[in-house]
Amino acid sequence: MSKVVKLNLNKIIIAGPCAAETREQVLKSAREAKKRGVKILRASLWKPRTEPGFEGVKEAGIPWLIEVAKMGLTPGTEVLNARNAKTVLSAIAKNVENPSALIWIGARNQNHDEQVAIAKAVKKYPWARFMFKNQPWRHEKHWRGILKHVLSSKIGKDKIFLSHRGFDPGTDEPRDPKLLRNYPDYKMAMRVKTEEDVDMIIDPSHMGGTVENVIKITKEAMRHKENGISFDGFIFEIHPNPTVAWTDAKQQLTWEQFDELMEEYIKLQNKYSSKSKESGAQVSF
Repeated sequence: MSKVVKLNLNKIIIAGPCAAETREQVLKSAREAKKRGVKILRASLWKPRTEPGFEGVKEAGIPWLIEVAKMGLTPGTEVLNARNAKTVLSAIAKNVENPSALIWIGARNQNHDEQVAIAKAVKKYPWARFMFKNQPWRHEKHWRGILKHVLSSKIGKDKIFLSHRGFDPGTDEPRDPKLLRNYPDYKMAMRVKTEEDVDMIIDPSHMGGTVENVIKITKEAMRHKENGISFDGFIFEIHPNPTVAWTDAKQQLTWEQFDELMEEYIKLQNKYSSKSKESGAQVSF
């Protein structure tokens, strides 16, 4: 059994189940996150699906997010529209003394009116942040276009960050299960981050599709740098018991697997930091 790793990195680390399933599952995940110093708990209430199925507990899970916020963590959830975002943020504002929240929309949500409306909803609360992902198809101009739409709401860049979740390979089904679910474009992600001056995290879970691939992508992303610049963090799907997860069971890590990855990540960051200090260069993370 791996040791529990305490995080002290100046990085955005989001970790938790793909979807909020039950109060017990969410609070157990919150305790595991807090034990490790993870500040943002992933627990999506709405789950857009390719085919009809479990689409999330929706508004019924908002009290669970309130409990997470009262524990001193930032609850993070995917929403489908601005109405969902307003409902979550309003409930947390009314019920938590020191509120915080992260709202995001998925890769398939390319409605620019909703993107702007969600940004406006988040903008109202100084303690809330908004994350959005790249679209499924590989197109840099479109990705930058999403950012421009969001910024047209006059939301500050300090309240947003992007998530690189990879691009659909466009292959016919059935696909080789050993292949990635979505393919990264590290160079494009670093260009968008640097040229647009925004925080950029990476989502190995939606790229990998399997635990083995999630670990592989994570290790690649940990080491990837463009002109000394690296990703600002990660978002992971982690379930207390992935074998019984209601969604994406094959790609959700255990907390022990997360510990092993973060132990390696900390060592890498310490190594880069030492080299930067020896050379007199400024640390870029």
